[in-house]
Amino acid sequence: MKTSRFVLAGIAVLAMLALAWTVRVPEPAQSPARWAPVGERLLQVTPQPTEETGEAEEPEVTEEALPSGLEKLDSFRGEMMLSWSGTKAVEDEAGKKVDKQVEGFFNLKFAFVRQPPAYEMHMESRGLEGPESDKLSKISYVQVGDTAWVYQNDTDSWMQMPAGEMVSDSFLQMTPANLFPGLDTTLQEKGGAAEQTVNQIKCYNYAFSEKDIPTSVELGQISRASGEVCLAAEGGYIVNFSLSADVASPDEENPVFDKASVKMSYKVFDVNQPIVIEPPAEALAQSGAREDIPMTEDAKIEFSMPGMVSYTTALSIDAVTKFYETEMPKQGWKLAEDGKIQVEDWVALTFTKGKDEASVMISKEEGKGTSVMVTIQSD
Repeated sequence: MKTSRFVLAGIAVLAMLALAWTVRVPEPAQSPARWAPVGERLLQVTPQPTEETGEAEEPEVTEEALPSGLEKLDSFRGEMMLSWSGTKAVEDEAGKKVDKQVEGFFNLKFAFVRQPPAYEMHMESRGLEGPESDKLSKISYVQVGDTAWVYQNDTDSWMQMPAGEMVSDSFLQMTPANLFPGLDTTLQEKGGAAEQTVNQIKCYNYAFSEKDIPTSVELGQISRASGEVCLAAEGGYIVNFSLSADVASPDEENPVFDKASVKMSYKVFDVNQPIVIEPPAEALAQSGAREDIPMTEDAKIEFSMPGMVSYTTALSIDAVTKFYETEMPKQGWKLAEDGKIQVEDWVALTFTKGKDEASVMISKEEGKGTSVMVTIQSD
């Protein structure tokens, strides 16, 4: 059967999203790293051949913003579900390549509010890390204004950090319109749509097969596909999407599968309805330092997680140093022997309390006053 090239929607893009959730914890004596929210940009990788060898160099990552049709909505909720079952070639104990049965899934729930700016995503997956891993991964991201909270089940804890600038147009890219670029246009040109009302939204429903999937992006081979897509009559965004396909990946480095049956669904609902997005109570409860770690009254938290907090203050380095030398003993902490180091605009204090050791690093933060980072280690 003739195959056509197509965008392996969920596997490639959602795997990329999962990797994008790796949070960089600030290094000691440095300012807390700012972390751009998922969905801020989709990354397009384009290998460039060299003049000498003609072979592809390391891929160059570039940014490209693509419209999704959701740009004019004030709020919405959505869900995307992806599952696969197939085979992946692995080496057995003798070093021989054998096909191993693999399966997995990726579920994503999200919500968006334009004003005041907020969005959230909750992801759950299994099988994205390759055939040797059956680990369940859960990640949540909540952003309200310029503050973000992140949960990872590996640590079973929430982290708070600056969200950076929220780029709503980029967040709105995570739809099948961008996972399968050109499919909606192809179906509209083909015609034959049936009018429907889905999730209280008037839309046009199109059925498609592998023959309708554009050939512009090569990331896999499909021998069979069937699906439906509902496009909103007003706005043209995808309201509902479903896909069932048999896929082969030509890339041996694809960690997910070589061949598989893939199912994908996507839907948007609660369009322009009142939606409240706020951090979970447990995220707020874990924000900041633990109870016996004092912070200055004007502390502005930059990053926090269990055992660590980083914040900025308008106080001088000397004032913050005196603050901790005075307040830590009130909480039962004792300044360690040789526990104070000062080098120009940088001070490090070490306190002990039973089996716990607290490191306080104080440094100048350009344009922000003074940066303070407190880390706790237990024997």
